[in-house]
Amino acid sequence: MADALSVIPAFVLRNLSDKLYEKRKNAALEVEGIVKQLASAGDHEKITAVINLLTNDFTMSPQANHRKGGLIGLAAATVGLSSDASQHLEQIVPPVLNSFSDQDSRVRYYACEALYNIAKIFDALCKLSADSDANVQSAAHLLDRLVKVLTYSPPLATSLKRREGKNSMFQAFSGSPWIERNTKEIGMF
Repeated sequence: MADALSVIPAFVLRNLSDKLYEKRKNAALEVEGIVKQLASAGDHEKITAVINLLTNDFTMSPQANHRKGGLIGLAAATVGLSSDASQHLEQIVPPVLNSFSDQDSRVRYYACEALYNIAKIFDALCKLSADSDANVQSAAHLLDRLVKVLTYSPPLATSLKRREGKNSMFQAFSGSPWIERNTKEIGMF
């Protein structure tokens, strides 16, 4: 497993949790650049490690400034991923959705802002839906349905989080009566 701490400099992590918005924003821009370089190198293992770090050490922190930094960092990572973002949405979207119920109103605000920035990748998803290759179209439609499920269902995000170790999206979905019951209406299964 790749180590995100070897990819993101300590000063960036420190600034990501700073009380000043400008420092958090500048740190997020650094995260975006780092993720962009990793994506162009095709190093998805390190990208996953960065996203896990932002999720576990920041968005789940007891300190509000850490949670805010984690959210802006996840949004920046998504922007840095560009067209590769779809490969990591299952990892990125649930912590943002979970932050909608944070006790701190500023964290909830940053969750809205993060999801807005993450939503920019949906333009790329629309382009993939119109791809000339049927397999690409099929994958894009499956991803679209998954995003709808994640958006409308915080309990699903929790269930997916518990099943992170599964090898495929279908393994993660299988075996959960709640998921099967609540995804039929949008045509997921």
